[in-house]
Amino acid sequence: MDSDGLVARRLIEAAARSGASLIAETASAVSGWAVLVDPTTGAVYSSPERAAAAGVSAAAEAGSTVGAGGAAGGGGRARSGDTDGGTGTTVRQVVGAALVVHAGPDVSARRVELVTRTTAGLLEVRARRAEELTSAEMRLHAVVTRLLLRGDTGLAAEVIGGLTSHATVYRLSGGADPQAAYQAVWRALLPTGARPGAPTLITLLDGDLVVVALHDAARDDGRVLRLIARSAERYGLLGGVADPAPLAMLAAAFTEAGQARDGAAAGHRLVPAAGLGDRALLRIIPPDRLSAWASSLLGPLTQPQRQALEGWLRTGSIGAMAQMLGISRGTARSRLRTAAERLGGLESPLALARLALALRAPAGGPAEAAGSAGTGPPAALPTELVDAAPARRWATALTEPLDTAQRIALRVWLGHLGSVAPAAEELGLHRTTLRRWLEEIGRLLDVDLSSAAVRADLYLALETLAGPDDSPGALPRRGGRTYQRSATL
Repeated sequence: MDSDGLVARRLIEAAARSGASLIAETASAVSGWAVLVDPTTGAVYSSPERAAAAGVSAAAEAGSTVGAGGAAGGGGRARSGDTDGGTGTTVRQVVGAALVVHAGPDVSARRVELVTRTTAGLLEVRARRAEELTSAEMRLHAVVTRLLLRGDTGLAAEVIGGLTSHATVYRLSGGADPQAAYQAVWRALLPTGARPGAPTLITLLDGDLVVVALHDAARDDGRVLRLIARSAERYGLLGGVADPAPLAMLAAAFTEAGQARDGAAAGHRLVPAAGLGDRALLRIIPPDRLSAWASSLLGPLTQPQRQALEGWLRTGSIGAMAQMLGISRGTARSRLRTAAERLGGLESPLALARLALALRAPAGGPAEAAGSAGTGPPAALPTELVDAAPARRWATALTEPLDTAQRIALRVWLGHLGSVAPAAEELGLHRTTLRRWLEEIGRLLDVDLSSAAVRADLYLALETLAGPDDSPGALPRRGGRTYQRSATL
């Protein structure tokens, strides 16, 4: 057996390399396994990886993980015991987490105590070193986030040494202590003593806790979403999450996340901006198909034209899009005009719905033949994306809460790109009546009808189901006026 001095020296050398190395050396020193458990994120480091679940379970049984009040003080032994029916497991509270050490059968209790105490002390040293950098790092996160929201991606990239192409924005508020929640989310996403490779910006802006998860054109892997959801539940936060967006669209995504947060409640603390969740069209289309189709459809566009198109579809305003991209209105109109020429027109609501879908597609994939945005096959959803039967099942499930009149009214309104006056005229409704109908439709579907993604999915669903009788003439009428059939409508 190695001497105590040799074991301690190996632990110190491992701690100098990384937290993961320290936990791995700890497991080796006791001929068993070791796990560092965070109360929100679960296993931060685990050696071997398969021990993570056992470590989390042992920490929970010991009751030694830290609550919302912040990092634990001291490194005293919280509890040890026979948690798996074999040998002893030691759980020690340290740096806002729990160190779980499970020794092999031939390792003495004295050696286990030495290794556990030494590792806990080294973790605290690493934590203190990290805290010296935390304040400066937090300020850096705030500066880079503001630069991105201002559209200055070039300078932001210089500050942090490079950027990804897309980001997902989370905005949270509430809770008894926003500052404590901020610290907790910071620890959850950037565990003490470790800095994950996936870049994530965390800051407080005007009282909101803002998290910007940077990733490539594909949707992020869900890690940040899971951690934010746990943190929101633990600390009583309410939040909204925007759809993944190119960095040039970050300001629009920031606004969308704030709007989504307004719909959050105690039973549903984190609300997606699209409002469709598992009902979204993206859930039924294989990513490789969507990527190839979108690449072909958007292929004629340059990057500036694509940004202008996406900004216009997200905001519904040339002025807002121009301000977001930092260009003049004339330049914005010119880019949209050229995009329209290359895509065969932007007048058709069906074409715009398809473009909104294409702009949400992950990047990559070989280009395949696709019809122009203004023509395309008779089916609302191109058959190269999804077959007719699953498309109808998706559309039926999405619009199931609506009756025939509501579906007709919604389809006409979306066909007029969300403009009430012409839609009301075509439907033979008073504008106030149509607005009431739309409010009721939004409530029944539990969606935000101002969201471009929601509108696109709903229009594609309604067009998929539309038949010859789905026209304004099919609305029930009495005395030449549209009949208000219930108290709610």
